[in-house]
Amino acid sequence: MDTRIKREMRQRQTLLAVIISTLVALGTVQAASSSNGVQADDDLPPLYLTIVIHTEEDMSRDTIPKPRIPDYDGDEVLMHHFAAAMRAFARMAREHGAVINFGSDWTFSRGVALYEPGFYADLEAMGHEIDAHAHESSVLYHDVQEEIILAGGHPTRVASGMNEQDIQDRLDDFDAYYPDFQILWGVALPGHVAGECTATWAWRPSRLDWTQHDPDGRYIYIGHGELVNSLDAIRRATADRHPDRVNTYAVFVSPREFKAAEGTPGIEDDQWTASTDSVHFWSNRTQMWDDFLTEIDAFVQAGHVQYASLSDVADIFVTREDRLDFGFGEIPRSDASMRTRNLRSGYPLE
Repeated sequence: MDTRIKREMRQRQTLLAVIISTLVALGTVQAASSSNGVQADDDLPPLYLTIVIHTEEDMSRDTIPKPRIPDYDGDEVLMHHFAAAMRAFARMAREHGAVINFGSDWTFSRGVALYEPGFYADLEAMGHEIDAHAHESSVLYHDVQEEIILAGGHPTRVASGMNEQDIQDRLDDFDAYYPDFQILWGVALPGHVAGECTATWAWRPSRLDWTQHDPDGRYIYIGHGELVNSLDAIRRATADRHPDRVNTYAVFVSPREFKAAEGTPGIEDDQWTASTDSVHFWSNRTQMWDDFLTEIDAFVQAGHVQYASLSDVADIFVTREDRLDFGFGEIPRSDASMRTRNLRSGYPLE
């Protein structure tokens, strides 16, 4: 992140802390927070909250384009639309102090290089991060990272998204490129079916069993929790904060949720368009997220939630590691697919 942006963020955080402490002394925050169902600051460490965005490769296993994935590197009009929608989303998130980790697969980066060469620089200038994403990809992480660089981005140390059955092999792969990769996020099952890890803390995966902590482990895994975009999920995660862990949660976004208007010139595939009064229209979807983050503001003001990038969370973990409790036993797992969990919470998906 740019030094000037970091300095401005620290200044804003310091100012906010002064304001909150003053209001607490006057009893104002207690009243305001309680009215939103959020109690004022307690003695627990915060829940570090990250917005994660994943793009998926649009070409795989000789299928062009891959079903239900925009052709980012082959359709210029589509790429312009989704890049514009993501810029608007990123600006809105920044206004709330939120941080995005944008996990880019290789075909999106090629689309950036071809049609939107300033996209990564724009997101980085807002204080967001660009990660290599290769969940079910035919191209592996280091090559994805190289595509980000070729497209003008500065990839983080994060390997974002991977199949659980592959993670032990991936750790060996990452060794060849260390320290380019040091942080792991989003170990999943194909299709994000039931049974995925929903831990809300960070640890160093063991080479024998990635779900267990190895104090000598090379990599840091950051748990994402339920991956449900709802205030109830945030409330549960804040209630479950552990005093001796780095508590973590992520809300999750896909660019393809932000559709163009019906009849947009040059977009002929109607799966990427929606009525302008639909929640799937990009502007309405952005407003929905704006409203959601506004609800989370009360948790931030109460000190229960703190926005942080995955890089920031890893740095916090390292500074506190020798004082953390890793006796967590078996990790919790989801009882339904990620899609079902979000639909059940009321989050609108097609």
